[in-house]
Amino acid sequence: MIDNKWLLSELVSLEEWQHIQDLISEVLEVTLCTVSREGNVVTKTSRPNRLCNELLPGNTNLYTFCGNCLLGSDIKKPITIKKTTNFKCPFGLDIFMVPIKAVSEDIVTYVVVGPVILKYRKEASVFEEQAKKAGLSLEELTDALIDINVFTYNKLYSITQLVESIFGHIAQTGYHKKRLGELAPALVAMDPLFSRYYEEKILSALLNSCTLALDADSGSVMTLDKNTDSLHIKVSQKLDEDVVSKTNLKMGEGIAGLVAQTAQPIILPKDQDKKGLSGKLKRKDIKSSMIIPFSKLNSENAKDLYGVINLNMIRREKDFSEKDITLVKELTNLASIALAAIQYSSTDDVDKEEDGADEEE
Repeated sequence: MIDNKWLLSELVSLEEWQHIQDLISEVLEVTLCTVSREGNVVTKTSRPNRLCNELLPGNTNLYTFCGNCLLGSDIKKPITIKKTTNFKCPFGLDIFMVPIKAVSEDIVTYVVVGPVILKYRKEASVFEEQAKKAGLSLEELTDALIDINVFTYNKLYSITQLVESIFGHIAQTGYHKKRLGELAPALVAMDPLFSRYYEEKILSALLNSCTLALDADSGSVMTLDKNTDSLHIKVSQKLDEDVVSKTNLKMGEGIAGLVAQTAQPIILPKDQDKKGLSGKLKRKDIKSSMIIPFSKLNSENAKDLYGVINLNMIRREKDFSEKDITLVKELTNLASIALAAIQYSSTDDVDKEEDGADEEE
């Protein structure tokens, strides 16, 4: 029977979780914090805002940090939220609680997103009463609110989906490694099908996260077969199956092959005048493309290339930017950590078996 009572700390390294939370928070410019099912705060707040972390704790007992505002008297009681839920804090700011599932519908923890401002900033006079209740001057409050970013509903939806996808994948990977370790310590090493299964899950989560975060229309992740020195599409979104099955690029061939060979990202049409790119963007329906290389171990060495991720804009005249490259690189770094963890897990199991065999001899 599946045990759904795992603590987050039993499945993942909280230090690594905190690092990933900090990265995502910084790239997306949003406050994040992780809360357990019991209502206990388990991470430091990433990208803390001045209102919640500097002004309010010293002025009132009502608000000490957005998690307390959100959960109120239930901060240290079990949370039963089943899906991403939007709350309003006492200042009218929006906070989202995203449940993170380890397996099936079993929730292992929650990530709190916010506070944020949705759609537009309100006039300062709207906050006069709230400022008085909190023991703040109106000027102090409105000045602190400047630090809190404004997002559209669509952008916030993308952020919460991204948070759920990335942290859900990390929790699921930890859960399955734990369960596999209990059932058969060397199972992953014995059967490569398990490694391939998890590899596809990781790459699918990576592609999904990137398309959601950047509102891309289609994309793919291609992996390098070092035996043939060629790239194949491992996972894709909104690409014809015929294209997926037939794509086979040698290093240096096509745009993806060139990116793989040079280990340098490319944005089209911005980089179309670079050496070797002339005439390579053949699909006229694509307004902008971004192709970024990545390695399993987060290495800058082209020889350690694991694959490339391709993202396309079709619906509108919008080019990808250097900031988008930064975001995708951070997400590929997270995927690299997960890929490496699976690789090391398998290697460790094999090593342990070999050591045991040596001792018997």
